[in-house]
Amino acid sequence: MNYRILNTIGEKYTASAREILSSLGRTDFLVLKQSQLIEIIKDYDIIVVGLGLNIDREVIDRGEKLKIIATATTGLDHIDVEYAENKGVKILSLRGETEFLNTITGTAELAFGLLINLWRHIISAAGSVKNYEWDREKFRGHNLCGNTLGIVGLGRLGRWMARYGQAFGMNVIVFDPYADEEIFKDLVCEKVDFDTLLDRSDAISIHVHLNQETESMFNVEVLSKMKNSAILINTSRGKIVKEDDLLAALEDKIIAGYATDVLADELEFDKSFSDHPLVEYAKSHNNLIIVPHIGGMTFESREATDIFIAEKIKKYISSENNGKN
Repeated sequence: MNYRILNTIGEKYTASAREILSSLGRTDFLVLKQSQLIEIIKDYDIIVVGLGLNIDREVIDRGEKLKIIATATTGLDHIDVEYAENKGVKILSLRGETEFLNTITGTAELAFGLLINLWRHIISAAGSVKNYEWDREKFRGHNLCGNTLGIVGLGRLGRWMARYGQAFGMNVIVFDPYADEEIFKDLVCEKVDFDTLLDRSDAISIHVHLNQETESMFNVEVLSKMKNSAILINTSRGKIVKEDDLLAALEDKIIAGYATDVLADELEFDKSFSDHPLVEYAKSHNNLIIVPHIGGMTFESREATDIFIAEKIKKYISSENNGKN
């Protein structure tokens, strides 16, 4: 095998996964900006990409030799999948890899961590102590036990979130019109419609893919149906929440707080990341927490997914080559 492979994760890519890719051909491990990717993609047969780069039509057209686009994600909004497939480029991802994904818990754990941090003001309280303040009353929070956790989407991450909520004594309700009834029974959680979830939840956690149905799902109309005391957690995709409406809802106290691992335009931040309205608000308010898409960024998750995707590339190449013999 003598493929040219571009790995845009760079030198931090897991060592054993690096070996797998290197066995398939010459592999370059580079951290690139979008403009740099466009310049060099023409030389490669395979690209391994994470979040932060857009594999759009321009990149695909420039990648004249490109045969495989591999990404260790379930969301594919950073890739023009339809255009790539029409060009004969294979997309390899984590989507649909249920058995493997059930072992990857980092994003759900972060979601629940954000919930606890937002309700207990942990980040702000810790920052206050660094300034030699000791004001307990300023950071009075809320119990998790006895409050209602609403989950939007009962896929892998939604199920983990339900288990965590139950372990903390929360009442768990779920909106997912596509989930099998048996899942609700197995998890012992209540299935509700969307308006009921909005009305009853003290905290709502989003666990759905970004698509036409879910883009701007949480807009001014939906946010206004939430309790004024409720908080919203988003570890899915930024565009599922309409950020202008969200900021207004925080400023007008329509909802009590928001914690997010994702922002709508984060794939463009390599060009410019400054004066972001939500970031500016977060600087002076403790009811908004933003972290830089770190849900899957645990040592365990990254090692497992790096190896899985490298092996998936190897298996696909092997099957393709055997099919030609």
